[in-house]
Amino acid sequence: MQNPHRSLVGFLTGMALGVGSTVVVLHLHEQKRTQASKPQTRPSPALTSPLLLKGEPALGDANAPLTIVEFSDFECSYCRRFHERVFPQLKSEYINSGLVRFVHKDLPLPFHPHALEAAAAARCAGEQNRYWELYSGLLKQQKCLDCKGVLAIAAEEELDTTTLQACMARESTVAKINANRSEASLHNINATPTFVIGPTQSNGNLDGRVIEGALPWDTFKSTIDEALRDLERN
Repeated sequence: MQNPHRSLVGFLTGMALGVGSTVVVLHLHEQKRTQASKPQTRPSPALTSPLLLKGEPALGDANAPLTIVEFSDFECSYCRRFHERVFPQLKSEYINSGLVRFVHKDLPLPFHPHALEAAAAARCAGEQNRYWELYSGLLKQQKCLDCKGVLAIAAEEELDTTTLQACMARESTVAKINANRSEASLHNINATPTFVIGPTQSNGNLDGRVIEGALPWDTFKSTIDEALRDLERN
């Protein structure tokens, strides 16, 4: 009998190759082209147009003065480091206090075999009002994505895994993830985690500063405080 978990992984991979093939193929083509024409520097990430935030998972007050968007991969060790060392303080000091709205965008990297499935599961957990619970669970158990599997982790977070699987298999779920990938590519964002910090806009978009990497808390905090001071001066 075929393992349903493996079947779902295969389905999502096929969907990614179908719906998001252009993004992945272009990404791999760019890697090969870069390697063939050394030396060549990677373009610095910078917004060429506002980020679209409508419908993305968000935490905090929608009217918070500052918005932080995270592009991340559930199988990225640096993303886990951010979750462990920075996110708890960010949440307690800035998100819970109404100063920052935190938005997640998916950037599952092609060399991480479980990243796409994890991103789909997290998005579908949102339909059960459990997005952030599974977001946290997947990052905490990142090393178990292979041995345990996404659905087992979801079950431990008390999600309805039958409903979750049905949502994960929908074309629209993978399409949303691939839309995030395309948006990242447009702005030369190809490393995880990458953050965009800027003033909250009422139209659901975001312009701001792009910051790469899992910065230590002190550096991240000073960046937020500087952005908040800029808002006060303006």
